[in-house]
Amino acid sequence: MAIIIQNVQAKSLAASQGIVAGETVISVNKNLVRDFLDFEFFTSDYQFDLELLSPKGEKRIITIQRENNRPLGIEPEPYQIRECGNSCIFCFIDQMPPQLRSSLYGKDDDYLYSFMFGNYITLTNLLKEDISRITNQHISPLYVSLHTTDNALRQKMMRSLNPVDAMGVLSRLGKAGICFHLQIVCVPGFNDGEALERTLHDLLRSSLNILSIGIVPVGLTKFRAGLCALQAFDASGAEQVLQMISDLRRKYDSSIVYPADEFLVLAGHPIPEENYYADYPQLENGIGMLRLALQMFKSKKRSLLKELRKKPHNYLMISSISAISVINQIAAELNNRLENQTIRVQVILNDFFGPQISVCGLITYSDLAQQLVPHTDEIIILPNCIFNTNGETLDGADRLKVKATWNNPILLIDQFFEDWDYM
Repeated sequence: MAIIIQNVQAKSLAASQGIVAGETVISVNKNLVRDFLDFEFFTSDYQFDLELLSPKGEKRIITIQRENNRPLGIEPEPYQIRECGNSCIFCFIDQMPPQLRSSLYGKDDDYLYSFMFGNYITLTNLLKEDISRITNQHISPLYVSLHTTDNALRQKMMRSLNPVDAMGVLSRLGKAGICFHLQIVCVPGFNDGEALERTLHDLLRSSLNILSIGIVPVGLTKFRAGLCALQAFDASGAEQVLQMISDLRRKYDSSIVYPADEFLVLAGHPIPEENYYADYPQLENGIGMLRLALQMFKSKKRSLLKELRKKPHNYLMISSISAISVINQIAAELNNRLENQTIRVQVILNDFFGPQISVCGLITYSDLAQQLVPHTDEIIILPNCIFNTNGETLDGADRLKVKATWNNPILLIDQFFEDWDYM
């Protein structure tokens, strides 16, 4: 129960006290430090004592006094994330092909990452001491993959080695003031229809501190050999889900239940207005992305037009299937304002993962390379969400490889139009 210091920033408070990499932080103000969250929690005071252990086994205590605009400067070694012990029938990671980036195969189920980064947890690996810590340190909100309030059905879907009474755990945490964002991955034939309706009734009638409930359709790739046979949603099924959500939002006078954008696209529904999504509580779950993209485009349109007019070229903007209505609308608005230039839109089909996958963030380099045929006078506009933070696509192509594939310039635009730049 300690953390090892990996690096100490130059000219930081820690450096001025002679703290060096390799030392171990045992406690802060006599509170044992288990991980990065403990460390941040206990060092938030104006003054605190660090108990340190040197690599040679020597202990010492350093008193730190905070100074304005001067960081503490201690960077701990990477945290060992808690992994998932379930075998969910709908797990997306289980249906990915081999030889992609190694980070794509990690199955995290860690309540600290849920709190810090909005990752969804299943509650099945929480120990008694974890629950005590969550309540004592008020680690809230938590993002929880619930799927159903029926424990037997939940176990059928999640196939957990440690099934739990999910609603019981949520109730215990809720009584301590912990809030929740809940996720329901909806699988036709399992937790849709009457099962979904019962779940939503249970949640909306409960006294839990629920901030949002996101309902997303199961994502099915073509790499499902040997896995449980599942069905994807069609337009009719999507329509039923949307109607159910609308009815229950009205019945309970509640605005916390949200459908994923994919349901709207499947059913051919218009995108709800901005106030429908409040503060976009489940944006990373694909809920409200299309609306936010439109809203941000409107605020950035003038600046974007200025950028496009700098070069005497036409443009080719790519789109996923799910986003095509929005991208077409954006392209039309830009074309109405451009005098001697035009923007053409091309949909990229997801041949890599299969036809059921239709979102922009899962477009691969291989599909771009095979399908994208720009005219010689066109600048290619790509969404930067096809790259990770290291500048790699899902199938491992870096930006240099992408840039070298076509002779055309490539303009990368943030999916919410917050920024853009040429590759």
